[in-house]
Amino acid sequence: MVPTYRILTLGCKLNQSESGALEGRLRALGMERAAGDPMTGADVVILNTCTVTHNADREARQIARRLRRANPRALLIATGCYAERDAAAVAALPEIDHVVGLREGPARIPALAAAATGLRYDATAPPLGRFGTTGGCDPLPDPGDRTRVYLKIQDGCDLRCSYCIIPSVRGGSRSVPPESLLGTLRRLIAIGSREIVLTGVNTGGYGSDLVPPTSLAALLRRAAALPGDFRIRLNSLEPRTVTPDIVRCLTETGGRIAPHLQIPLQSGSDRVLARMRRPYRARDYVRVVETLRRALPSIGLGADLIVGFPGETDEEAGATVDLVASSPLNYLHVFSYSPRPGTPADRLPGRVPGASVKERGARLRDLGARLSLGFRRSFLGRTLPVLALRAIRPDGRLRALSDNFIDLGLDCGDRPVAPLMNTFLPARVTAAADDETLAVPA
Repeated sequence: MVPTYRILTLGCKLNQSESGALEGRLRALGMERAAGDPMTGADVVILNTCTVTHNADREARQIARRLRRANPRALLIATGCYAERDAAAVAALPEIDHVVGLREGPARIPALAAAATGLRYDATAPPLGRFGTTGGCDPLPDPGDRTRVYLKIQDGCDLRCSYCIIPSVRGGSRSVPPESLLGTLRRLIAIGSREIVLTGVNTGGYGSDLVPPTSLAALLRRAAALPGDFRIRLNSLEPRTVTPDIVRCLTETGGRIAPHLQIPLQSGSDRVLARMRRPYRARDYVRVVETLRRALPSIGLGADLIVGFPGETDEEAGATVDLVASSPLNYLHVFSYSPRPGTPADRLPGRVPGASVKERGARLRDLGARLSLGFRRSFLGRTLPVLALRAIRPDGRLRALSDNFIDLGLDCGDRPVAPLMNTFLPARVTAAADDETLAVPA
């Protein structure tokens, strides 16, 4: 029997990228991904944790218990940000066999897996770099996952937002050298990856720490010039990193870079932004998103928001609603403030009552749903470039993703679905409702 593994990933796209690289290393050992129920049936189970909120910590503990019940004889390894931030607390969980920090994970986890399953692990292989790579060429993900892949281009953050624990967990900003990334991009394109999502903790800060320094815009232009049938999607960019060069990259590369950005706002109140130690003010944010909308009328624009930050008044919460309602944003990710021990915000007075936090969050989520519906309805009868994924929805439609990040159900009629998977095609939007958007191949 071939030894099997299972990786459960919590949190952000960066964690997903790191799990994909780790999966490639386990496959290189000779392991296979466990089939069937996503919670059971593996010899080695890895829980890649998040710690951005206390709810993320609690979720990791709950899932660890479920994993152990479902896999009583498996080797259960915890890694990720929670394991890095509070290794002692994670190690105290009786379900966990090993806790592996972020920096040691790419080498130690395969070694533990090999020892548990009787496979050979080559400890004399070239040393791993600070991103868990040897020249940026991690083993490739499972073949079934290659339509959309996450590529980590940067780790760590030099910002010091008062609420955020991540810089103390992942350290300062560190960029992967461009030649290494371009080599990995070429390999991903060669094996048929159609959408490559560039991700990091502070992706927009890419390159400033390298010698000689470079920039995200410079990397994008080189990446967009590579041959092949693919597109690049950016992950979250801080408002101040959406420079004129980035806007030109989006408009001048012939659609090779998807017209879609998630730009964290966090609050529409300047007083709250100051307490958060965010390096911009509301008018700066509005200028960025309005510039993008003028340059690319069909761009998908999202924002992260935090409600209930210490001291947030009804007036300050209302300023956020007013800014979002009058902005060109199309979707929102709304989070309730979560105190993180060791952060400056944890010491701020004025905790907002839970009922108020819940009401403010619901108000913004409702607004976000209305903005999303209005955006999607604006494309009724129009044709969008979409990527058909390797996924059939429960209603039998093929799942597809537009360049501006609209998740579509593609009705293919009598056409065979399999030949369309992992391909780009034009699709005409036929319906947009609260919970779905439908289209047909054009």
